[in-house]
Amino acid sequence: MSLKEFKSEIVVTGIICLCAGLFSMAHYMGWLEQDYSLLGNLARNLYGPSVRQEMNRLQAVKEISPDIPRITALCYHEVRPDRKRDPLNVSPELFRRHIREFKKAGYTFIDVDDLRQCLAGKASLPEKALLISFDDGYADNYNYAYPILLDEKVSGTFFVVSSTVGNVNRMTADELREMQANGMAIGSHTVNHESLAGMADTEIEFEMRRSREALEKLLGRPVYALAYPEGKVDKAVLDKVGKYYEMAFLASVAPEKKQTLYTLQRYGVFSWNDRIESIFRNR
Repeated sequence: MSLKEFKSEIVVTGIICLCAGLFSMAHYMGWLEQDYSLLGNLARNLYGPSVRQEMNRLQAVKEISPDIPRITALCYHEVRPDRKRDPLNVSPELFRRHIREFKKAGYTFIDVDDLRQCLAGKASLPEKALLISFDDGYADNYNYAYPILLDEKVSGTFFVVSSTVGNVNRMTADELREMQANGMAIGSHTVNHESLAGMADTEIEFEMRRSREALEKLLGRPVYALAYPEGKVDKAVLDKVGKYYEMAFLASVAPEKKQTLYTLQRYGVFSWNDRIESIFRNR
């Protein structure tokens, strides 16, 4: 090899190393997180899904709300192969992809039972704790989401409207008991799925108490977690929820707001969330 050829190879190698270094730096700095271009997709294939944005949010949660566990919580509704234009419906294939991408990103899946154990000081949560939940109690949760959760060895939390159990397009009592027996957690979504905010005190009490009692009778186990219908609360709701539940969930995320055990935030998941990074943009 001539000296000229050797110098040329050194220059080419240097350029390649420089480009690789710049690419790695761009990934490390988070510049490619929301980039779906060729470079963004290459970074995702090399390094896996990026959860930097969520890790930054959880750090803010630690500072703003130091007394609550730091978790990532998701709120699904329907999981079915049809109704592709329904924004609240996620196809079974996409739901499974979400689970596998979160696994690849290093998440450990928990449910409200795990969270309760943590709050009682009987267990600790992993650094990347992910709670998958479903609102409303649709039949497709049992027909499609539940088998995927079992197959992927992941637990889910299902918030059920107590008055609709066994109705058309809703899960039955037997299905809920089967799911519970196989590691799924069941919570309350009130009696009638009406927004609690603005209700009279007696109505709020009824929706919270009666739903819990009905589900506990059906399941034979305590029900201690609530998801607010429409994610809406007011002072009257927050003044009463602790009487009946140990924790309660919203259906939105506001990183700048202080959380309590009764205003735990969840990301809504929609049909357009083809990548898990896009879920973290939902507010």
